[in-house]
Amino acid sequence: MRLFLAVELPDAVRDHLVRAQDLLVPRIGKASFTKPETLHITLKFLGDVRDNEVAPLIESLQAAKASSPITLRATGVDCFPNRGPVRIIAAMFGGDEKALAGVHAAIEQRCQYLGFEREQRKYTPHATLARARPILPATTRDVAADQTQSIFPGPEFELSEFVLMQSALKPTGAEYAVAARFTL
Repeated sequence: MRLFLAVELPDAVRDHLVRAQDLLVPRIGKASFTKPETLHITLKFLGDVRDNEVAPLIESLQAAKASSPITLRATGVDCFPNRGPVRIIAAMFGGDEKALAGVHAAIEQRCQYLGFEREQRKYTPHATLARARPILPATTRDVAADQTQSIFPGPEFELSEFVLMQSALKPTGAEYAVAARFTL
């Protein structure tokens, strides 16, 4: 099954991100916008996981805890990759980033121990708002930031858990189902 670890977003945060998407739609050209119900912050993409690997993964991840409370909020819009043509438009999250980085490091360590590849890039908490189809010009970065700056920062929320999410790719887009919850 195709799995990833994520932070589910409260309705107020999701509604705020939909407002950002609405501001972007007429300005950025062709893009596939993330459905409101699937907006989330990815902690780690695991990919295809064999059924017999799921139970040990869940057991191990139950030990990943935060060292202190984690409060986050969307701080603005950015694009990936950092240079050149744009493939992803995302809402960036800030707040208790050090505590979130600690949780992310614990997740990476536990997953690596179980045979999952460690992510080499620095972790940057974000929610994907749109995927460019085809790629967009580099000037999209400035357009996206200018169009949305008036609505940021977004509402704060406290992170109390993360989830193991199963992703099923369908012609209508990805469909997600929570496979496990982990209290921080």
